[in-house]
Amino acid sequence: MIMDKSYFETAFLTRAKLLAVASLFALSMCFIPRAALARGAVSADVVATVSYDGASTGAPSSRSWYGDTLNLLNTQCFHDRYFDGNNVGIEMTASCPIDGTFTVSLLRVTNGRAAFVGSASFKRNGFTKATWEGVGSGTYRFVCKKPSDGKRVTSSDVAIYSW
Repeated sequence: MIMDKSYFETAFLTRAKLLAVASLFALSMCFIPRAALARGAVSADVVATVSYDGASTGAPSSRSWYGDTLNLLNTQCFHDRYFDGNNVGIEMTASCPIDGTFTVSLLRVTNGRAAFVGSASFKRNGFTKATWEGVGSGTYRFVCKKPSDGKRVTSSDVAIYSW
């Protein structure tokens, strides 16, 4: 077999095209939204079950679990995350220079759009747990909000989960 310049040019172009197609395919997989595995969107506000007792943190065996931190001055959005259970919850032990509360809202994210599911009031100091039952599996976002009072609410043990 005689290998001249045109052979190497053809081989190089073929390999370059193959790599370009594979790269585009891999990149496109990063941006295609996951198909929702849950029932349709939640039609009405779902009331959260809220607990302020740190001793009873025993949620049923979790299916999806994520750890995070809270550093709240006004508004903090946690990353959109996929939950494979039918129920979703969040719990944390918060700390702040002053007492009071802040709001944690649960949003269901479908095709990049967020829909309000429900909210719960969390203590600025101490343990709070809120769960939303029967919301279905899917992608959710938690948003924490409080008034702009110059006081920061922090937590290093935020647990976000489903079961």
